[in-house]
Amino acid sequence: MQILRISTRIFPDIGGPAKQAYLLSKYCSKNKIKTINIACKSKSNSFFKSKKINDNFEIYYLPFQAPRISAGLIKRTIFFLKFIIYGYLKAIKIKRKFQIDLIHAHSPLPSGFVAYFLSKIFKIPYIYTIHGLDYPYPFLFNLDINFIAYNSKKTILMSRKIVNFLKKKFKLKNFCWIPNAIENLDYFHVSTEIEREILIRNLKLDFSLKTDDKIILYIGYMIFLQKVLGMIDFLIAFQNFLKNLKEKKKAEKYKVLFIGEGKYTDLLKKKIREFNLEENVIFLGKRDDIKELLAIADLLVLTSYVEGCPNVILEAMASYVPCLGTNVGEIKHIIGNTGYIVNPGDIVNIEKNLGIFFNLSKIQRTDMMEKAKTKIKNQFDINVIGKKWIKLYSH
Repeated sequence: MQILRISTRIFPDIGGPAKQAYLLSKYCSKNKIKTINIACKSKSNSFFKSKKINDNFEIYYLPFQAPRISAGLIKRTIFFLKFIIYGYLKAIKIKRKFQIDLIHAHSPLPSGFVAYFLSKIFKIPYIYTIHGLDYPYPFLFNLDINFIAYNSKKTILMSRKIVNFLKKKFKLKNFCWIPNAIENLDYFHVSTEIEREILIRNLKLDFSLKTDDKIILYIGYMIFLQKVLGMIDFLIAFQNFLKNLKEKKKAEKYKVLFIGEGKYTDLLKKKIREFNLEENVIFLGKRDDIKELLAIADLLVLTSYVEGCPNVILEAMASYVPCLGTNVGEIKHIIGNTGYIVNPGDIVNIEKNLGIFFNLSKIQRTDMMEKAKTKIKNQFDINVIGKKWIKLYSH
């Protein structure tokens, strides 16, 4: 079987869809399914027109990069049109070289348009993965569902809640759920104070972190207001948590590392100053060393109002890091009894669960860490989720 995969980005380019497209192609290649990928070039591969990962996994790059997360409507529109034109032409060349049995497109939207046109012209079925509902403009959401998803053989979503919502709203029957996957063996956690000290130094964070600090990670792009509102909820809860500590001197030991960027970055920084949290909150911006940052973390927080199946939760748990998240998308089902779930905007319970977590004994914390890792290994590892994709491709 030979699959043409179309995505705007592919690893090592940034973003969850880029990681999932690469990971799934890699898994397919090990199971004798050839995957030919079309994606934009990234900074790290700007000189390559194509790359052969192995005999069953190839990537063909378009001659431009996907726009930055903060790009405006004009840049996005130009990119949209370029991707459709160049993507279609590249696909035609690939079609002449390979016998394509199935097309798999990954959101965002322009990849779906290329899949649709190819499907109509060459009579090849396509499936479509929608990685989230964070659309910058409402009309793009309607276009994605009513056109691309409507005409697909199957449209896959990362969250059962979103599947049920879309089925009721749009009356489509071709939606199905498959969660994101992860290579859990790639993730680790420090096991001694010496290891933590060395890693903090290697991350160049020794100027602001000490080995015995309580480290909370919050990882997320600041491109959508609802994402940042969730971050602000956490900041308010964190501020209250620090104020209510019985031993006030301990407050300086709690550090939050914010990782990400986007057009609402300044709003978040403003709130950090307003809440007088500059000593406790460190804004790191975009980072390429997430695995190492997770390896020194005590807790990961994600208190968004909208999510699908966030990679960051999977990555944290694979790194033995318990999570505190909101009950949106698939988060509740991922975390389960390995962490804490609150409703969106529930500042009181965010604060309460911070207190509960940091008052656990070392044995209790270790048990929670092990449960998190085990759950990812048993339910979200690529060798588990990949079988569901193989079955879908074969039908």
